[in-house]
Amino acid sequence: MKRPHQITATVLLAFSAFMIWESIRLRYYTSLGPGPGFFPLWISIFVGLLAAAMLFQATFRQSEPMPADFFADRAGYFRIVVVLLGLTVTAVLLEPLGFRLTMLGFLLFVLFALGKVSRTVGVVIALLGSFGTYHVFWHWLKVPLPIGVWGF
Repeated sequence: MKRPHQITATVLLAFSAFMIWESIRLRYYTSLGPGPGFFPLWISIFVGLLAAAMLFQATFRQSEPMPADFFADRAGYFRIVVVLLGLTVTAVLLEPLGFRLTMLGFLLFVLFALGKVSRTVGVVIALLGSFGTYHVFWHWLKVPLPIGVWGF
C-alpha cells in the first residue's frame, strides 16, 4: 500500500500548490473582512500539510499489504461511471435548465441509479437538495444561482 498512498499524496500536494497559487492571486482581505482569497488559501495550506504528512507516513513507516478488495468489482466501477456521467450532464445542463431542475434530476438519477434508498426517501432528498438548497442560497445567503431559460 506504500505506492498508492505516495501517488495520492503527491497528487494532493500538486493540487494544493496549484490552489495556493490561484488563491494568492485573489484579494486576501477587504474593507469588510476576509476577501475571496482568504478561505481558499488556508484550506489549500491545510490540504498541503496533510498531504505532506501522508507522504511522510507512506514513505517512512511500515507498509501494510494491499487488501484483496482494493480494486472495485464490476458493480463498483458501474457506480463510478454513473456518478461521473451524472456530474458531466449536470455541468452541461446547469445554465440552460437552472440550478433547481438540474440538481433535482442529478439527485434523482444518482440516488436511484445507485439503488441504496427507497423511492420516497430519494424523492424527499432530491427535493430538499435542489429546491431547499436553492432557497437557502438565494434567499438567505443572497448567493445568485443559475435560474435557467424557463426562469424556474
